[in-house]
Amino acid sequence: MSSKVKLQSLGGGRYELTIYGEDHTIGNLLAKTLLSMDEVEFAYYEKPHHLEDKIVVFINLKDPEADPVNVLVKALDRILGVNSEFRKLYVEALKAKGLTIES
Repeated sequence: MSSKVKLQSLGGGRYELTIYGEDHTIGNLLAKTLLSMDEVEFAYYEKPHHLEDKIVVFINLKDPEADPVNVLVKALDRILGVNSEFRKLYVEALKAKGLTIES
């Protein structure tokens, strides 16, 4: 699935990231990851309406001059790293039980 993304500045280091074609899964994961970052004062997401195919992530950066795109890329890289590590451990656990997984 292809997602469309729109980043809008709300001023003062506050941003609204709208992601079309996504739901609570990516919204929660991205907001929680952003919250764990030093650059981010707070972050949360909303699903405006259950029939709308989008989520909105609200981000408040500690430094209003910080580049929000760099912060988002850093968060996504962190998510990819965690996912990769989880997959590696999962595959190793399967192998230890004599099971395999298809790529």
